Amino acid sequence: MTHSIPWGWVLLFLPLLGLQTLAMVFAAPWLSGLVGRVAGRLSGVSAFPVMGRWQDIWHQFRRSRLQQEGAQLAGIACAAALVLAVLGCALVPAFTLVVPGFPAPGLLLICCVLVMALVCLNIPCVLGGGLGAVQGARGMLGAFLLLPALVPVFLLCGARDFSDFLATVHGLSPLTDGAPFVLAGVALFLVPALAWPVQDGQLALLAGPERAMWLWAADCVQVAWVVLALDTAWPGSLALPDDGGMEQWLSQCMLGFGLWGAKLLLAAVLLALVRLVVLPPLRRARVRLVSIFLLGVLALQVTWSVHPFLAEREDTSVSAVLQDNSQASAAGMEDTP
Repeated sequence: MTHSIPWGWVLLFLPLLGLQTLAMVFAAPWLSGLVGRVAGRLSGVSAFPVMGRWQDIWHQFRRSRLQQEGAQLAGIACAAALVLAVLGCALVPAFTLVVPGFPAPGLLLICCVLVMALVCLNIPCVLGGGLGAVQGARGMLGAFLLLPALVPVFLLCGARDFSDFLATVHGLSPLTDGAPFVLAGVALFLVPALAWPVQDGQLALLAGPERAMWLWAADCVQVAWVVLALDTAWPGSLALPDDGGMEQWLSQCMLGFGLWGAKLLLAAVLLALVRLVVLPPLRRARVRLVSIFLLGVLALQVTWSVHPFLAEREDTSVSAVLQDNSQASAAGMEDTP
């Protein structure tokens, strides 16, 4: 994306970017409540209503803080986790891709932001001591190990912008040429699906606004990973700004917004089904990391079998650009007296 961006596109895209971020941030507790509701229905036990997570967050915001040792540091970690989680939601495309010419992050940067948010979420558990400290330390170690496990997925997406990558694979069918990217999306989906939920007893240091920020940040991290996985598996629902005029792009955004809601409903059902599997925390972390790495390797291998000349085409295009630049420079030197 080297060409300049018109001001008209900027004035339209910036409000849509803010709307996209707000939609993900405010839909995050709703998704957690829906997952709990569906899991409760499937397991036959009583569960909170769908809006119960929002009610809990709002109730915690109105409570007073705990005045004990380590509570201030835990509050700082919760605030940092919420900031990083909201930033992660802003970096992940929900229903539209980035306008050509607008700076977009790569998949590695997005995953680093979300991993740091996961690390900050485990800091209050470590500060609480006892069994919660052990679980928090395991959670931090598992969060750091996510990046090495996702290396095959990073190689699959390449070093370019994530939005540029999604625009490249936008028209591929998920059943044929786009099958490797579906595997990569499943690998990313395993991050929130197999994440071991923190028990209430492990958050003894948190009460009031700090606890509310922790809950909201955890929900935002979950929805960011889910949307990131769904975008990778099926980018065809995202609006492309350069396909036509602004009116066509806005109509695509409205359709993409509806499809985004449908994808969240599907993700809630899948998350509820996966979390019915009872595994010890340590074994669940091992299964998550190994599954993510193996799925990424499989996706990378299938990509080279489906697109065997992909690297050759990229090298040829780069060589052609360099050759054109050298010819243009030689012509300019010849024209110079």
